[in-house]
Amino acid sequence: MGLFGPKLPIEKDEFEWLMACFAWLDREIGQRSGPDGFRPHLILPDDPELMAATTAPQMFDVVKRAAGLEQWHCQLEKGEARRELVNTGLDTGPFSQNSALGTFSVEGNTPIIRYDPELLHKPDALVATFAHELSHLLIHSLGMPPGGHELEEHATDCTAVYLGFGVFLANSARNFSQFTDGAMQGWQSDTSGYLSENALVTAVAIFEKRFSAPAGAEHHLKPYLKSVHRKAHRYLAKKHTDLASELSEMELSAWA
Repeated sequence: MGLFGPKLPIEKDEFEWLMACFAWLDREIGQRSGPDGFRPHLILPDDPELMAATTAPQMFDVVKRAAGLEQWHCQLEKGEARRELVNTGLDTGPFSQNSALGTFSVEGNTPIIRYDPELLHKPDALVATFAHELSHLLIHSLGMPPGGHELEEHATDCTAVYLGFGVFLANSARNFSQFTDGAMQGWQSDTSGYLSENALVTAVAIFEKRFSAPAGAEHHLKPYLKSVHRKAHRYLAKKHTDLASELSEMELSAWA
């Protein structure tokens, strides 16, 4: 049966880390209460509040509320635009990356999130960026995630999935488009986040099973990611029938 059973869409050690990260988040933020209480639910691109947002600040406020962070103080600022090019042999131009899609910093006592204004043309990627940077704000006070400092950015991506924004992160992890700039031609590659597309989709499946989320994620994923989602769900259904209990009992000392 092992040869023909469900297969993971990612490496086993990466899956085990995702599970450890979910267990860590369960213990650190899953039981929050009060005005910033966490109510896990899957946020999708057809969310009415997100669709109604017409400016970056409005969208930022929607993401904060959905993440249960409405009461957390944080300043939003417009950052620098980023351009990232991949040479395809059509020209001899170099690969370049000028700035990040978003940044999180604490200046004085003020947490500041800056975003690439070009993302206003890509609202789903802007939501993913806001979710990732707000996750920085959240885990900033939680200590080190499983795997320590080296995996802190990866854990930030996982936290954004845990907060319900996994579809946005998975769909925005990599985008390709052809460009022409004078005599130069090539492919423009927009990349964001730290976890791979397959890892993000697997994390979405973990979220859905952990919180018994209603179906809906697969409909909104990029076409080539739908099979990854189905594969992850089949594996979880077969190998992790009681995921919530398994996460609550998981020993995290090995990841310290």
